[in-house]
Amino acid sequence: YVYDIPRRDTFEALAEVWSKEVEMYSTVDECVKIVIGNKVDKAKGGREEGWVTREEGETFARESGSLFLECSAKTKVSVREAFEELVKGVMETPSLMEETANKDSVKLGGFRAQKGPCC
Repeated sequence: YVYDIPRRDTFEALAEVWSKEVEMYSTVDECVKIVIGNKVDKAKGGREEGWVTREEGETFARESGSLFLECSAKTKVSVREAFEELVKGVMETPSLMEETANKDSVKLGGFRAQKGPCC
């Protein structure tokens, strides 16, 4: 799940829409989930009134059985860590590894850092 820290409506949509979608379409019982608060770079000088607090993000993640991280796609702060935490969660869930062991696999290439802004 990803929400914009400055836009509370995107955070509220996590519980109202996206968590229901994940539960409905997840093909495994132990789905590894991560809640990501994006645009943490905008909160560097402090969060304005109405912005989603870190505590709110952590609480939602805990209640939904998800990992939690704040990052910035623009400045790349914690983006790599988000992927690493998600992969670590999958690797630490034996049932997910068993589920995929009998299926065809895809080998991913090496990571190439992008230069400049993401978008």
